[in-house]
Formats: sequence, C-alpha cells, structure tokens
Amino acid sequence: MPFTNSSVSIDSLPTLEAADFEGLPSRYRTYRWMVYGCVLLMAGVGLGALVWFELEAVSTLRWGVWFAIALVGVFEATWALEEWKGFPLRGVLVREHDLSYRSGFLRQEVITVPFNRIQHSEISQGPLARVFNICTLKLYTAGSSGANLRVSGMDVERAQRLRQRLDERVRRA
Repeated sequence: MPFTNSSVSIDSLPTLEAADFEGLPSRYRTYRWMVYGCVLLMAGVGLGALVWFELEAVSTLRWGVWFAIALVGVFEATWALEEWKGFPLRGVLVREHDLSYRSGFLRQEVITVPFNRIQHSEISQGPLARVFNICTLKLYTAGSSGANLRVSGMDVERAQRLRQRLDERVRRA
C-alpha cells in the first residue's frame, strides 16, 4: 500500500466541547481549599515572626519586610483566584480513543492522551487524599521520564474503573 499524506481541514476535526468534560468531586475542592488555608496560615505565621523580629531589632519595618509581605500577598491572592475561578473548569473527558484533562483559569491547559500511546498507569493517594476518598491518576506514555497526564482529585472508584479499562486496552494492543 503506497504512503499517502493528504491534507485535512482543521474545521473538519472533532472538537473538545466544554460541556462534555466531567467535573471533579466537590470534596476535591474542599481538599484544595484546606491545603490553601494551611499554606496561608504558615505564611502568616512566618510573616508575623519576621515582623516581630524586625520590630524588636530596629523598631520599624524596612523595605525588605514590606516587599516580603507584598510578595506573599500577591502570591496568596493569585492562588485564591485560581482556586475560586479555576476549579469549575477542571474536568475529565473520556472518549472512544483518548482521555482529555482540562484545568486552569489563569493558565488554561487541555492535555489529551490517546489510549494506544499509554504504556502504563498508576493511582496514587496520600494520607489526606484517603480521608477525602480522592486520588491522582497518572498516565505514562512511551519516551517520557514522568507522567504525561496527571489527573488529581479523581474519585477513587472512578479512577480504578478507568485504569482497569486502560490496562485492558494496553493488553489488547
């Protein structure tokens, strides 16, 4: 059979419709806000200690302390915005031949991995994630040094069913 490489119109390609993506469980949102709150608390304690030591040493706040406070404030505000606006955008779409993951508000990202390229998959779950019954599904493809797709916050049962289906497809190939 001779090799052909015909052109294809971009408009004729299938699209990833936003409505087709399945959202992640709301308990994952709670988990993420808890992590955010812990980091916010630690940053507050660290800044509080910095301010206290600074006031003890020189009775005023130098520009470096103000800069640190502003930097932490901008970081925390940006993170909060991403969590608030970005969580509803997170989702998974499983189609006949591939899996797509969409995330991000400030930096939007859609990653699609064809099933026939997946070498193996992995489900990981830390202690806090076990409390919330969520996990991270990692998909590895050939030639990569790490996971090509990480879907954090999936329901454990759904991730296990999806992984089983992926493993069956990999064995058949």
